Amino acid sequence: MASVEILDQGGRAVYHLFDESSGASARVLPSYGFNLFDLRLPIDGVSTPMISAAADFAENPSHPARSGVPILFPYPNRVRAGRFRFGDRDYSLPITNGPNAIHGFALEANWDVIDQREGPEGAFVTGRFQISKQAPERLGSWPADAVLIVRYGLSGHRLTMEVTVTNPSSTALPYGFGIHPYFFLPFAPEGDPRQTQVMMPASTYWVLEDFLPTGEIRPVDAPLDFRAGQPRLGLELDDVLSGLSYDEGEWGVCRLIDRARSAELRIGFDRGFRELVAFTPKGRDNVIAIEPYTQTTDAINLQRRGVAAGLRVVSAGQSDHLRIFFESTG
Repeated sequence: MASVEILDQGGRAVYHLFDESSGASARVLPSYGFNLFDLRLPIDGVSTPMISAAADFAENPSHPARSGVPILFPYPNRVRAGRFRFGDRDYSLPITNGPNAIHGFALEANWDVIDQREGPEGAFVTGRFQISKQAPERLGSWPADAVLIVRYGLSGHRLTMEVTVTNPSSTALPYGFGIHPYFFLPFAPEGDPRQTQVMMPASTYWVLEDFLPTGEIRPVDAPLDFRAGQPRLGLELDDVLSGLSYDEGEWGVCRLIDRARSAELRIGFDRGFRELVAFTPKGRDNVIAIEPYTQTTDAINLQRRGVAAGLRVVSAGQSDHLRIFFESTG
């Protein structure tokens, strides 16, 4: 049996999902980006923290791209100089990261909760973000309005994330979607980072200059080849990987392995995701960000140059659907 409880943390509503059979739990903060800031999955029968966030994130959320699972929409990562052209019009975005725009409009917005369910099949909470409602000041900065619906579901050892992007406008909607989750590795503070493995199914990477892709893609060299795994210890990453492989043609899977506990966290994503950003935050040697993206950084500009960068376009009245999961084993 699973349950959903609404908690008050510092005057903010937090949705707490709990699976009684496994002890798994998740906490979501709708008022700050619908952020999944706490996830505990069973390892050897013990509910174990998987996600890193500031200790007071629920009560005093800040720095929206540094805690939990930030949601990046309608573009993940940077847009060069905050400028792009789509169709026959030029657009400008707020400059939020050096000379560039970064991470979209949804990650610190106050989302609407439109559904919650509980029962034998799991615990679920669904959030809704619409540019014209949650970020109306940004509507003129993007070619069309957009509705983003995210449904978190918790059952057993697995947290699922079902994503729907809908275009309510009469014009085409270009978009990219990504998440920026911060995972613990090793899984316990006293763990040994030498006894860990990071595995990602990427065979190529984008060449970057000042964190922006040049348009060139190369085969991964040894420092960026994670297909057979590399220890977390000593990694310094801020890279965009591509050339992904998918298990049985359906799921791409990354694996974070803690050999000392004979356990792993699997991060799965459907074929709508074609890039991975790998990032190791400075001063947090037991944390790694593995970020599934539907596109590369600055795709909206690269695509106009003729580079196949993954920009997705939804016609008026149509929708796209995407899926992600986090699952523990051991």
